[in-house]
Amino acid sequence: MIQSIQILRFAAALWVALYHARTYSFFPELPGWLRAIAEGGFVGVDIFFVISGVIMALATSNTPTGLRPSAQFVATRFSRIYTGWWPAMLLYVVGLQALGAMPPDVNLLSSALLYPANFSLHINAVTWTLVFELYFYLLIGASLLLPKPWRDRALAAWGLTMVVLVLYYAATGRYRPDMFAQTTPLIWFYAAPLVLEFFAGYFMYRFLQRYPQQRWYAWLLASALLGATAVYYSHTATLYAPGIVGFYHWADRALLVGSATTALVAAALLLPMPQHRAWQLLAKLGDYSFAIYLLHLLVFQLVQRAITSMALDIPHRSLSLLLVLAALVALSALYYHAIEHPIYQACRRAIARWAARTP
Repeated sequence: MIQSIQILRFAAALWVALYHARTYSFFPELPGWLRAIAEGGFVGVDIFFVISGVIMALATSNTPTGLRPSAQFVATRFSRIYTGWWPAMLLYVVGLQALGAMPPDVNLLSSALLYPANFSLHINAVTWTLVFELYFYLLIGASLLLPKPWRDRALAAWGLTMVVLVLYYAATGRYRPDMFAQTTPLIWFYAAPLVLEFFAGYFMYRFLQRYPQQRWYAWLLASALLGATAVYYSHTATLYAPGIVGFYHWADRALLVGSATTALVAAALLLPMPQHRAWQLLAKLGDYSFAIYLLHLLVFQLVQRAITSMALDIPHRSLSLLLVLAALVALSALYYHAIEHPIYQACRRAIARWAARTP
């Protein structure tokens, strides 16, 4: 179960990286069908959100009720994000300054603390997703203050409230570009449609806990059909720029792409994993998914600058892309083992000691 999720996380991280690689010179002229796959790489974010919901359901299944367990959970989960991001942010500051590519209006405070703000001012364009991640952690932490039978009910109540709000905002045209100036934090953050993907993963896992006799191939078929529907809608409907990936169509994206990725993650959870060492090694790559997600834009910019400054002629662009992605995975593995994992484990131990001493 966890192995399959790890493999899916790794694939999602590489898919997001491939999506962003399209704008760099080392990206090759791919066949149409392969380029379409690359252009769908934003779906990796939806997969991450659903998986995060699954992990939160798994992690809190046996968590006791009370202020101390709630505080320990939130502190541990926040440290997971910040211990991975803060060293990476330092690399971005140093790297972008060295390249002379630091955005003039970058907001380093919101970039570091990851609070709801203008995401376009973040030093790393992908960290907007981490802000939503932290928000969901707070919701789960708040639910731990309640007795176990009421936790899921409270989360379901907020999730249903969000569904009602999203439907109301969609019906009243609040997601139109001309209404963006009137958009409130409730619309673009607290009740943002994509947050529902976290809830989808959480309650999907609860469903599988209660009804484990599911067929993985049925979920995979459902994912394929829902995914095909999302692709058809994206190519036939009249959408605001930049299409279903953009904020103005987050409601559509949460419904279509979110449903497809939820079914995909369910299939991965149910899929029997071969007890082969190759699969175990592949699952290990999932540990590097967060580092890949955080570092890929900086790595791409450095490679782009090297190609430009050295006036390199790249005869085999497909090979160059594979080499860049391989280098990204290698650097992410180094980052994970040398920085991310040791710091996070130290924080976890410190938080556990603090929680044990708290009266």
